[in-house]
Amino acid sequence: MDKFGFAMFGGYDKLETLKYVDLLTSHIYQLEDALGSKNRGENYTIPDEVGPFDLKVSALGGFDKGDVDAYINELTEKIRELRRSLQADEA
Repeated sequence: MDKFGFAMFGGYDKLETLKYVDLLTSHIYQLEDALGSKNRGENYTIPDEVGPFDLKVSALGGFDKGDVDAYINELTEKIRELRRSLQADEA
């Protein structure tokens, strides 16, 4: 993945990081689908929120923590924006 640099010592476990990024990305797709349904006037449900995830640190080698944290923040901000759009005018 081009977004993540590598750390020789420490850093987030690569497999755990990729699983979490995949989970967040899948959640974004679900929210986008729900928003599309809402915009077309169709029935939709807002998916449950993704719970917090504690990424494991690898002793030797791994993804750079700063890069991973920045990307996860981008994904979670996108999730917050989509949720706000889905919840707008719902009350």
